Amino acid sequence: MFLLFVGSCALLPAACAQQAVPQRVKTKKPSQKAPTKEARPKAPAVSAEADPVLIFERTRCFGTCPAYSMRVFADGHIAYQGDWGVPILGPKELKLPPATLAEILRQAQKARFDQFKSLYSQNTSDLPSTIASIRQADGRMKTVVVEEGAPENVLAFFSYLTNQFDQLANLQAEK
Repeated sequence: MFLLFVGSCALLPAACAQQAVPQRVKTKKPSQKAPTKEARPKAPAVSAEADPVLIFERTRCFGTCPAYSMRVFADGHIAYQGDWGVPILGPKELKLPPATLAEILRQAQKARFDQFKSLYSQNTSDLPSTIASIRQADGRMKTVVVEEGAPENVLAFFSYLTNQFDQLANLQAEK
């Protein structure tokens, strides 16, 4: 048996010590039997479509920098959110051809995205960020933020991504 003190003692533990009322709580002894198949907790079903394979985002600056994000799923489905300075504001569903998505992921491997640093910045306050997160072979998301000071290979890959996703966000005409 354990003693349990009932009351709200998170904020004033000293005051609660004087007001606490002990109550007896019975606890069950652990079962000696192995859990049955039905009693075992089941892992949540996760489909390949549940989590994005790629997230691309451009953030605002103090000027007119376009700001949007795209969550790209394995089937090419895109959850787009236009935030600022883009023709499509708000949420919208888009589609990326599977071959294009496969090429983007192939280019990420070719650029060695998994070896990029997580942040390229020189702490200038008015610069927008370009952020890419790509699901790695081990299932984790690798995120890279580029503001300024990135090496040429990182800039080239991020320029490639920006061109791909700006086209989907209808920004190509502005360039």
